[in-house]
Amino acid sequence: MVADTLSFTQAADKLDVSKGLVSRHIQKLEQQLNVKLFHRTTRSMHFTETGEALYLKARQIQLLAIEAEMRLKDMTQEVSGDLHVTAPLELGKALCRHVIPQFCRDYPDINVMLDCGHEKKHIELGDYDVALRADDTLPQDVVAKPLGMIRNVMVCSEQYLNENLNKNLNKNLKNNLNKNRMPELGDIHQCAFILNSRERLCEEFELHCGEQKISLAVSGQLHSNTYSAICELALQGLGLACLPFYQVEEQIHRGELIHVLPQWSIKSQALNLLYAQRRGMPQKLLRFNMAVKQWLQSNESYLI
Repeated sequence: MVADTLSFTQAADKLDVSKGLVSRHIQKLEQQLNVKLFHRTTRSMHFTETGEALYLKARQIQLLAIEAEMRLKDMTQEVSGDLHVTAPLELGKALCRHVIPQFCRDYPDINVMLDCGHEKKHIELGDYDVALRADDTLPQDVVAKPLGMIRNVMVCSEQYLNENLNKNLNKNLKNNLNKNRMPELGDIHQCAFILNSRERLCEEFELHCGEQKISLAVSGQLHSNTYSAICELALQGLGLACLPFYQVEEQIHRGELIHVLPQWSIKSQALNLLYAQRRGMPQKLLRFNMAVKQWLQSNESYLI
């Protein structure tokens, strides 16, 4: 734990022991090996060359032990047992709506343990069977199955379209709602956007339509770190929003949100299924992965 956090304090907090106990264990290990594992100052801590080499070897041994344990479990398990799944908050909500209900009906002997949130879990250590990760940067020592690029779309309420845009822009947008072309970028720049505060690049969108690509810089006074909040603010008529199509599909169909420029998609993160490296894969994991893929393939508008 000290090697993962490079902090006695953080390691002690995670292990729920005293900082002094952690420090004594490291000192004892250094004495047994007759080497110095860390360079320590009052402000920082980092590996010595020997310490880093030992850490890398120890991690390889740990991963082999985890793989051996999972392999034995896989050989004795059928389509049953616990399935630990982790996903970002909004993707987790989508799984609860579109995937997990039918999956539980199809496989009543599988207990689904779903962990949703912004914190990225350590899949490589085997604490979770599978993770959905919407991220362009993936951890090492895991197997990643790419599912595609999440398709984001531009939406707003009819109230915003009718009341908060000037007449020329309103007419321009309405005329282009079902046409395969962009309005003037200057028009879009006049719109207030509700932005994602968790992504530093959220103020510049990359729009795609077939082979055409356009970069669009936008601004707005409202920011939120969840899709749910951004969607709610858009429903209240406070601006344009860029959201995954799966997130706003129902609101668009009910007419609560207007899909602006539907022929254009906004590039977002790559979506992957992640799981720990193993030679075999249990049936429960195979069936869950297939259920996720079938949901995404059920509508070609979910992915780019």
